[in-house]
Amino acid sequence: MGATGTVHGRPAGAGSTRVRVLQTLRDVPEGLGAHELAAKLDLHPNTVRFHLGRLEQDGLVHRRVAHPSVPGRPPLRFTAAPQPNALGTRREFRALAEALASVLADQVPGAPELTEQTGRAWAQRLTEAWTGPPPDANEAIDMLADALAGIGFDPQITSDRHQLSLLQRHCPFLEVAQEHRDVVCSLQLGVIRGVLERLGAPVEVTRLVPFALPQGCLVQFTQK
Repeated sequence: MGATGTVHGRPAGAGSTRVRVLQTLRDVPEGLGAHELAAKLDLHPNTVRFHLGRLEQDGLVHRRVAHPSVPGRPPLRFTAAPQPNALGTRREFRALAEALASVLADQVPGAPELTEQTGRAWAQRLTEAWTGPPPDANEAIDMLADALAGIGFDPQITSDRHQLSLLQRHCPFLEVAQEHRDVVCSLQLGVIRGVLERLGAPVEVTRLVPFALPQGCLVQFTQK
């Protein structure tokens, strides 16, 4: 599985915090530092650095060393890369995904465990730019939602004072999940657990309920 990916010069998962970071940089051609971005977006600087790292990996953001105004380590400034031609097309991998899921489900013992491990490995790639201290529970769920949006899900945070939850309103593997639910849901669960573990988040998954609501699947969490 690949990293976050882009669609027409934007991070996949429009509406995510990552899109806001990128759009803010596009609005300021001279570039901004991480702390300036954090102030503009009302985010923690470590959260901004996490998204900047992913945007750099996707080729959507460049960094440069700014001229220091005071002695010490020169500051970094980030600028948006020129937008690519929006006429590109996405390759269709549905048939391949269905074939792989079918083989796993029918011929590989312990397929759900294997696909959960695959999801955890995918999570490592999604979070490899993260270098900050462990986030709090709410920040962790926000970052998880952005990571899931980046691979094609459409998560909505539905937390209240009693329950931390994500409603997955869109599954990029829906057609495959209808035939091989265990394989696909285990993959998703592995991604979620892997992201939270990589961030050192103080929350963990209690359950993932496929098609729990008409709008989609429900993921519930508890604080450690």
